Amino acid sequence: MIPIEVAADGNCLYNSIIRLSVNTASTPSELRVRTLIELVKHEMFYHNRCAHIVGPVNEAIKNIARNFSFSELYEIAALSNVLNCNIQSVYPTIDYRSDLNIMNNTFEHAQCSIASKTICLFWTHTESEIEARRSNAGNWSPNHFVPL
Repeated sequence: MIPIEVAADGNCLYNSIIRLSVNTASTPSELRVRTLIELVKHEMFYHNRCAHIVGPVNEAIKNIARNFSFSELYEIAALSNVLNCNIQSVYPTIDYRSDLNIMNNTFEHAQCSIASKTICLFWTHTESEIEARRSNAGNWSPNHFVPL
């Protein structure tokens, strides 16, 4: 798998999906709104699946409603259902802990079938590891997605 460059503008998750999609008519704003609707409609499902890692879904929903806001695990899980495809989330082993296993996972859409397409996304950072740690009290955490 080879990473593909996308703009680091807060819509990088949605830009990554578009880069890998055959439907080039979608825009980041459209995907963001569709993701938001999915999360609101099925809030408890996503809360039960992800809240222990990324916090309350209602806080994520408020954040997602702002264009160019950074994306997290909720959006990946919801996009798999929005797009009716599997999304493989590839999380690097930098500062990896067992509680991050869910980040390195394939999210299957609700009507999953063997023939489902899988989109691969990589969590990364826009700066080098050294610079990223310097700006985050010595810790590394991702702030960007790229398609693989």
